[in-house]
Parts: sequence; C-alpha cells; structure tokens
Amino acid sequence: MKTKKRIAISALVIVIAIGLVFGGQAAYQEYQNERVAKALLEHQRFVKGDPDAPSSEKTIEGNGGESDLGPESAAEEAYANRAYPAEEIPFELTLNAQNAFSQIKAKGIGKGKNVPGQWTLIGPSTANYPSVLTFSGADYATSGRITGLAIDPNCSKKNCRLWVGAAGGGVWRTDNALSGSGANWTFVSGSFATNAIGVLYYDAMNGTLYAGTGESHASGDSEAGMGIYKSTDGGDTWTHLNSTVTSLSTPGNGTYSGDAFAGRSISSIVVDPQNPNVLYVGSTRGVRGVSSVTGGATSNPPTPRPPFGLFKSTDGGATFTFIWDGNATLRGVSRVKIDPMNPQVVYASAYQQGIWRSPDGGGSFEQIFFPTSYLLNTDRTEFDVTVKDGQTRIYAGDGAQGDFGVAGATYSQFFRADDVDTKSAADLVGASDNSGWASLTSPDPNNPYFATYNYCTGQCWYDQYVFTPDGYPDIVYIGGSYQYGEYGWLSNSRGSLLSTDAGETFTDMSWDASSDVAPNGMHPDHHVLVTNPNDPYTFFDGSDGGLVRSSGNFKDVSYLCDSRGVFEPYLTACRQLLSRVPKHFYSLNKGLSTLQFQSLSVSAADPKNLMGGTQDNGTFETNGSSVVWPQIIYGDGGQSGFNAANPAFRFNSFYGQYHDGNFQNGDPTKWVIISGPIVSSPESSAFYAPIIADPNPEAAGTIFEGSQSVWRTQDWGGDQAYLEANCPEFTTSGADPSCGDFVRIGPAGNTSLTAAFYGNRAGGVLAALERNPSDTGTLWAASSTGRVFITHNADAVAENVTFTRLDSLATNAPGRFVSSIYADPEDINHAWISYSGYNFNTPAQPGHVFEVTFDPESGTAVWNDLSYDIDDLPVTDLVRDNVTGDLYAGSDFGVLRLQSGETSWVLAGSGLPNAEVAGLTIVPEARVLYAATHGRSAWMLKLP
Repeated sequence: MKTKKRIAISALVIVIAIGLVFGGQAAYQEYQNERVAKALLEHQRFVKGDPDAPSSEKTIEGNGGESDLGPESAAEEAYANRAYPAEEIPFELTLNAQNAFSQIKAKGIGKGKNVPGQWTLIGPSTANYPSVLTFSGADYATSGRITGLAIDPNCSKKNCRLWVGAAGGGVWRTDNALSGSGANWTFVSGSFATNAIGVLYYDAMNGTLYAGTGESHASGDSEAGMGIYKSTDGGDTWTHLNSTVTSLSTPGNGTYSGDAFAGRSISSIVVDPQNPNVLYVGSTRGVRGVSSVTGGATSNPPTPRPPFGLFKSTDGGATFTFIWDGNATLRGVSRVKIDPMNPQVVYASAYQQGIWRSPDGGGSFEQIFFPTSYLLNTDRTEFDVTVKDGQTRIYAGDGAQGDFGVAGATYSQFFRADDVDTKSAADLVGASDNSGWASLTSPDPNNPYFATYNYCTGQCWYDQYVFTPDGYPDIVYIGGSYQYGEYGWLSNSRGSLLSTDAGETFTDMSWDASSDVAPNGMHPDHHVLVTNPNDPYTFFDGSDGGLVRSSGNFKDVSYLCDSRGVFEPYLTACRQLLSRVPKHFYSLNKGLSTLQFQSLSVSAADPKNLMGGTQDNGTFETNGSSVVWPQIIYGDGGQSGFNAANPAFRFNSFYGQYHDGNFQNGDPTKWVIISGPIVSSPESSAFYAPIIADPNPEAAGTIFEGSQSVWRTQDWGGDQAYLEANCPEFTTSGADPSCGDFVRIGPAGNTSLTAAFYGNRAGGVLAALERNPSDTGTLWAASSTGRVFITHNADAVAENVTFTRLDSLATNAPGRFVSSIYADPEDINHAWISYSGYNFNTPAQPGHVFEVTFDPESGTAVWNDLSYDIDDLPVTDLVRDNVTGDLYAGSDFGVLRLQSGETSWVLAGSGLPNAEVAGLTIVPEARVLYAATHGRSAWMLKLP
C-alpha cells in the first residue's frame, strides 16, 4: 500500500516544502525555497525585455547529465578520451575493434576447471522510484531511455502489439500494450550487432518492421549504429539490410563504398505507401562508431566514411543513393516524412537547417521553413505531416541548445502551415521570416499561445517530438523537457502537450488526474510518442524514464490553479493548461530491463547488497532481489560506494563533482551535500568523476575523489550532525563550500596531478583512483592523458602526501586514457591497469592491459603488456579474481577473460547480451563478478 504523506498540504506548499528538485540536479544550483519565486521573476524580466534578464530560463535540473550540459560537454569529453592523443578516430578503428571482439567471441569461453558459466540478469526488471523522489509525489516504475516506438494498426483491447526501441537496450515487444496491469515484454534484438536503437518504423501495409540502429539525439551517450534491420514476422527473426552505397564522394568524406549507415545513427525511416521497395532514411552523427563508454558525439573521423544526411533506396534497402546532405548540416537529418497526398513529395529536417521539401522523390530540395536559432548547430526542427480538407498541413517545433544571450538563439516555438501542397517555397518562408507559417507561441501568459512557449527549453536538440495521429489533422502532440519553475504551480511542467484545435490551444499531459496531491506523472525528457491507431487520445510516451500509457480519457482539474495560489497574469494560462489532463497514466516499464548503468558498488558486509548509478534515473539499490530495485536518490547516477566498516554510510555521484553522503542506510530523504569544497573550487573534472571509498575498515571514513587533484575526506564528508542539519540534498546548493570537508592532498601548491609540474602528458583530468586494501596509505591515481601515480602515504596530513609518477619510468606505458586500475591486495607496489583509446594513436606504445610493478628502492617500474590477442580493442574496465589469478576486461561489446598463465583472451561466460559494459565489480571471496551495462541493466557471473 502506498503511503500518502501530503494529503492536507496545498500543491504550492508541496512543491516548496517537499522538494522541487526530485529527479534532477538543480539542488546543486539554488535553494529550493526560492525556486518558484525566482523562476517567475526571471520569466517576467525576460518578457519585459530586461537587459539583466538571465541568459536562459532553463534550470539544469533533472534532465540527465548529458542533456544538462549539452552535446558539447560530455559528448566531446568521451570522444576525446578515445581519440587521445590524436584529435580524431579513424572509422576503421571502430570496425577493427568490433572484429577483434568477434574473433575472441568465436573462441568461446575457454577450457579447464576455472571456466565461468552463464551470465544472469540480476535486474532490475522493476526499477521503482519512491514517491518522495518523484516530481508529482506518486510512486513510479522506470526503465532506460526510449528512442523508438511502433504500433500495429490492428491494436485492440485484447491484442495490442507495440514495439519499443531503447537507447542502448535493443528492441522489445509486447502484445498487451493496453493491459491495465502492465505489459509482458520480450527482448527481440538479440541478433543485432548493436542494441543502440534510433528509430522503429512499421510498414503495416506489408507487415514489415524496420529498426534503425544508432541513437540520433546528439547526447553524450547517443551510441552510433551498424545499419538497418528488417523483420517480416514481428521481430521473431531479422535480416540486416546491405544498405550499400558505391563510390560515393561527398565533400569532406572522401570516396566511400560500403554500408551507408555503419558508424552513423539513424533518425528516421519511411516507406513509400505505393511501393514497399522505396525507402527514405535519415542519418546523423553518433558516438565513435558502434560503442560508447561515458558518451560522446563525435567530430568527423578521417576519411573515407559514410556521410550523414538523407538516403533513398529503390530496391528494398539492398542499395542506397545519397540524395541530400542536409544543406551541409553539421549534425545530420533529424526527420523524414512523405506527403500523404503525393508520395513523390518528401519533407526532411536537418540540424540548423529547418525543413526542406523535395517535389520529385529526392531529385531536388527547397527550403520551406527557416530555423529560429539558425546560428546554433544544435538547432533542431521536428515536424509531422497530415491532411486537412484534402490539403497538406505541417506542424513544426523548433529550438536549440544555448541561451537567449547567444546571437541567433531564441526560445523554442511551435508553428503550423496549411495548404502546403499549393504553396511555393517562397510563399512559406517569405523573406526568411516563415511568413507562410502560423506562429503558435507567445511568451505572454495571457495569450493562449503561451502553452508552447519554450516547451523544450534549451534542449530541443535532445528531447523533442511533434506527432499528429493519422486521420485526425486537428490533433497534435508535442513533447520536450520540464518547466521546473512551473510544475505543481502554473503547470504540471508542460513536458508533454496536447492540442485538439490544430495548435491554437494546448493542455498539459505531464501528470494525470488520479489525485489532487500525488498524481501519476511522466519522467522529463521526452523523445517519441505514438497513439493507439483506433483512439487518438490513448498515447504512449517514451522518455528518459521509459514508457507511459494514458487511459485515453480526460478530466478538468483547473480548479487546482486556485488552491495552488496561482495569480494573474498566470492564472488564465494555468486554467487552460489544466482544463484537460489524462485521467490516468500506466507505467509500462516493468520487465523492460534497459537501465543504463554507469557502475556498481557492493557492500563489504553483504555481496548481494549493491548500488548502481544510471543515466537520468538516479542511483538504485538491491539487497539480493533480481526483480525489484528501489531508487535511493534521483538525478544522473555516476559512481557510488559503501563505508567498509558501516554499510549504513553511503555516497553517490550525480555528474561532475556533485556528490552526496548518507548516514542513514540510503534513506532517500537523508542525503546530504558533501562535495561543496570541490564544486566551489576552480578545478574541473570528468563528467563522471572517479570517486572511491577506502576498502580498509581501519580507514573506513575515507573517500577519495579525483578532479585535477586528488581530494580526500576522512570522516565521510564531514560531521554527520552538521551535514544533516545544514546540508540536506533537497534544500542546499551543491556549491556551498561549508557542505563537506574534502581537501586536496599533495604538496602545497602542486596538488594537481595534471599540471606541468609533473612533466609531460600534462592536462586533462583524473580518470581513475584505486586504493590498496592491505594498508591505509597506498593509493593509485591516473589521468585522462595517461599519467599514472602512486603514493604510500595517502592517509598523511594533506600537504605531506607525496606522489610518484610511474608511467614516465617505462617507455612502453601508453599515453592514452586510463580506464581503470586494479591493485594487488597482497603487494602494495603491484597493480593491473587498463587503457581505452586505440593503439593506432600510440603506435610506439600499444596495449590495453598492463601488469605494473613498482620498485620504490630503485625508483623503477616495469610495465608488462598482457593485451596479447585483444588486438586494438579498447578496454573499459579491468578486475582480477584474486583466487584464481584470472583477469576480466570490460569492453564496448561484452566481457573478456584472461586465464592465469595463459596468453589468449576468451569470452567471460555465455549469455551476456551484446551491450557496452561500462563497469565491472568483482567480489572474489563471494565468487561473483558484476557487470554494469549501459542499456541492458546489471548482470552477474558466478565464478568457479
């Protein structure tokens, strides 16, 4: 039974007192009690044209780490980690890495008595947000980011087939999508070369389902794909389309022959309704070919490479012709549609280029809509096409990353163009002012068009959709990101909106009407929506928090505007937005094991007690259940950890340098800010900064964090009583320097391990930290540029800690990104180190796995390369079984094992789906190995 704690509290008081930040990172930015007033003040100042108005009304709360900071942040960081020390990654390196893994996989799992068996999914199959951590105050079951939806037009109450594509979790199918008790899911893309999905398209006329791989949303972990898969039996079996282009020459891409979509991301697929052999496919940039560690939209790899843009096939996908480059777009084509009136008329949108039209099946293109933020390469236009009274109508939404202080940037807006089939391009665009389009957005809350004002904030490049159901030209849905200063007050967030009068007015679809004080809600960051083909008001919404279905009926809850204390000029807008909200939402996420884990930590007291951080779904915990994991803190989830002596003490990471502590066994209401001194320092860090708890019970209060220096606390972040009284997560700024007692360790004035003081390979940030469990002083540290350090007095007074650089003591130590360190528990000067990046970029220093031995007396270090037949396959994490001596390596495709004494790597067990393994956690004493996958949840391998 759900406990309702807020029954007698007004909605406004709920928002302020219980916590306006649930689900995101804005608690790091401002005090909760000021948010509503501040957001309204900023809006009023912006509307009035105040020159001192903020550069953007968007807060960075709750939108997922990569989406908070934009595709130029974590996106480029991880790509740089792979490319370093070069600036780009040749496309063939990605293919070589995949081939290397395939060759190892072909050898099987090896032979002998120490061969592991079968990987087991340990969950969660049901990932639960408790009510105290949700935006609306109701419990919520989540799953990973959804990027594609397709529905069978024969959907009925008894049998409704729906397919779901997850960002890194593959394709799933249910036949009971309308069940009130939840859907039964089957994973159907086990044969794919990658489970990163960009789009699903169902050609109902011919019973063919298409899955375009590679996510196209330009986020920091939008993984690129390996082409298009096709199924004629609903997903039971698949074939990979050849998608061949021959001798294609485009400026900057060289002359390319091969799969048109290998290493790219597919944003859109449409099939000519009069000819099933004619396909149009849009492609964009993706992350480093076929894989991702911490995310990273790439700059172009060296030639030759397939370009991104719009392709056409006339033979069912066997071959493709490149028909449009998106007017030289920098990111690719975001949407493709065929005119319902004439299949020869094709519409396509491209980043920074608005909408273009081809009247002749792709032979030529003309611009019919100018982007509103044309100077920003993150400007994305989404649109849909329908027929009204026998003529073509287009709905379009547009916006960009950035703020209103950047030249060319404007708030996101919504438009409609009627009778498009009778209008010339000049009629539509006018003098570059889109005069042929009706603008349906206004910043004035007294204007009915206010509903779409800034609807996808500064994140239109990442989360946005426009959808009009076939046969219902006056119905249109739009989705974007939350209005965090509004929800629970002026609106329910305006994350998803519905119009039934052709965009003239909209109502808020973000929360349902199941309760006045704790309604069911949808997760922020919306990506895709479809409706029941037989009921345009029953919709399925895919977001960073999985899949939600509406009941198909509505309720007027505008009376809440008065109890929320909304005042004019906002009262009119509030009453309109809440006049038609869904009666009920159903989460369809149970059984969708698609969470994107970054890492897993384990309690020293119980090897079944795990915590793990996930993309935009916070940190989860299990005490052994492989089904239900409760969320214990919101936001983006990076690293986590347990106190070695007292597992009731925890820490978690959001992104960057934002870390919380907990002294109350992970109680969601008891997290406190502990990293204020780091956040308020001038140092930068990795997107998911390395942070570890000391494994030695004698130093159990110690936590080490790596930014550019190593930071240390020796009492779990500070005095418990002070932190709980003054630094609660829900109401405290993460930059408050009094919240936490982390200090830099190292010689005074030279604590930064990335500085020139330590010689070559300067720059970057710290990438890995590892404590030796056999003493309290030995700490290993490494940087993103390949520096490796050791200290034997990490527990000394901060300025007395000394570091010795080890990579400079060996000529074969690679100058590439260090992805992990595993310290020998029996020898403080012995460790195993893994490298990401490619040998191609350090040909004189190849290798991905090294055994390192330091001799402090002679001041020498030996680096023994154990890569053997890994070839040029980047390793994401490395652990060692201290019982058998076997090494286990994570990669973008699975987990490998090097048996002690052998020189050939093999597959580590069977049954693990094709997924990026971002982190490995081993508990040798308990004989278990855990894998954190970025899209297929968490897995366990029982060790022999």
